[in-house]
Amino acid sequence: MGMRIVDTPTMQWREFEDAPGVSYKVLRHHKDRKGITLMLQFAAGASYPTHRHPEGEEYYVLEGSLDEAGVTYGVGSFVYHPPGSAHQPRSTEGCTLLITLPAHIERL
Repeated sequence: MGMRIVDTPTMQWREFEDAPGVSYKVLRHHKDRKGITLMLQFAAGASYPTHRHPEGEEYYVLEGSLDEAGVTYGVGSFVYHPPGSAHQPRSTEGCTLLITLPAHIERL
């Protein structure tokens, strides 16, 4: 497979039905469509339902800040959640993240 360029500014944000105010843009599906790389955008005050990462998660905060378990991660923060970890992220001010998921999440 060759190089792939994704023009993210021209892509439409798609909103999650069960997470009002949280939208995404899929940048790449990993081998066998098991994992995914995406951009995630939280409107101010939005949250995502509690979920688990069977094979972990990595994200980088591009804009704004994300709140998790009493900790706020601002622009430039890189966060790694190990396999099996669970959380319920939210954003007070709104944010945009670049996320890599080696496998699909499990909703709790």
